[in-house]
Order: sequence, then structure tokens, then C-alpha cells
Amino acid sequence: MNIKKQVFLYLFSILFSTIYLNANELRIITNEEPPTNYLDENQKIVGITVDVVKKLKEELKLDTKIEFMPWTKAYNIALEKPNIVIFTAGKTFERIKEGFHFIGPIVTKKHILFSKATKNIEVSTALDIKKQELKIGAMKNDWRSKYFKDKGLIVSDVLNHQENVNKLMIGKIDLLTSSSLEFPFIMQKANISMDKIKDSYVFKEFDSYIMISKETSRKDVKKWKLAFKKLQKTDFFKNTAKKWSEILDINLEYSKDKGFYKQ
Repeated sequence: MNIKKQVFLYLFSILFSTIYLNANELRIITNEEPPTNYLDENQKIVGITVDVVKKLKEELKLDTKIEFMPWTKAYNIALEKPNIVIFTAGKTFERIKEGFHFIGPIVTKKHILFSKATKNIEVSTALDIKKQELKIGAMKNDWRSKYFKDKGLIVSDVLNHQENVNKLMIGKIDLLTSSSLEFPFIMQKANISMDKIKDSYVFKEFDSYIMISKETSRKDVKKWKLAFKKLQKTDFFKNTAKKWSEILDINLEYSKDKGFYKQ
């Protein structure tokens, strides 16, 4: 074999290896969904699920950094590529059909439609919302957005929680979909008192998970799941519940069936 051909094959093997490794490189992605995953005042990624993921990384001896981006972008990456860990996400029928693997539950939350306290909005069913032609604010690609769209309701999608809160306060939407765990924190960051808001409709109690994308190898998925089960045999979740109870000033509990939940 001549030298030129040897050099060509060597360079080709390096290029192929680089492409292959990049295609199969693990990525861990999250978004703004306090208090499970969010940026603190120092722009550091923190949260209840962030603590779980960091501990799992330790167990799995991974140094992969956690990336932070809008949910729509993160979700599209997870749909299209293997080896994507994304959190925190509801375990919906659509996501099961899309082939995602689920670790958890991590948290269970009561999902609520909130309205301004000064508005006289009383609803107990989706039909009530439809009859009154009320507009709901939701996060784009969030399961709650699809939940209400599937019921034929008017849903205004946004890319961040702050925009949703602003639209509610100035009357561009009538209701805002969030949860008992995250919404008080969102309002705190927006510097708006919860006294200005009321619960109009508790429509579902739902658990959320760490998700792994479809084409990820079964071996790698199994490693994550085994690491999670191993962690459940320790006092990690009890200690994490205590830590975040103090941070959030709520009574946060943990069980294997529900994950973290507000008592």
C-alpha cells in the first residue's frame, strides 16, 4: 500500500470516528421549569430534578454537563437524536408512542388553571371554559397545551413563564396553566404576590419523569434505571426533600410511587 493511500485511510478513519462519536455522544438537557429545573440568580442550573440528575451522573461516573435551553428546542432534539436525557417531563401517551424511556417518577404535581383574583372566573369542567370562550396561556410543546387544545379550547402558547404571567396580569389571557409546585415559585421570580392569583380549576394530578430519547441503546437506558433504583435504597431522596422543603418553604415529601410531592 502506498503512502498516499495509507494517509488517506488514516484521515478517513479519524473523520469517521469523530462523526460516530459525536452522533452517539450523551447530552443532558433541561429547561426553565422551577423548582425542578431553573437558573438561579448566578445563572447556575439548579432544582429538585437537577439534584437527582447530578447524583445519577455521579453513580454512572459521567462528566457530561447539563445544557439549558427552551423546552421546544430541547424536545425537538430529543425527538430526533439518540442519547438525549431530557427533564423534567410528563409521561404522556404521545411521548410513550414516540419511544421515550422514563425514569421516575421524579415529582407529582396538581395541575391547575390559575386566574387573576380580581376576575370572577369559576370553572369546573373544560365545557365551562369553552362556553365562556376563555383563553388559556400555556408553554409551547408542554403536554398541558395539547391537553386543552385536544378539548377544543383556545390556547395561547408562549416560550417562557414570564411572558405567560405578564399576559395573565394585563388580561391577554384569562387562565394560565401551571402546577401547585411550580407556580408559586414562578410568581416569586416575577415579583408578584400569590394574593393576586386564585386557583380556578384543578384539572389533573400528574407525575413527571427524566426522559431518555428513543434510539438510545437498551444497555445505556438500563444503566440509568439501575442507578436510579440504587439511589432509592439510600437516604438521598429523604435528604433532598428536606433540603427543598427549606428552600421553598413548603412541606415536600417523597415516595417511590409519586416522587417528590407537596404535602
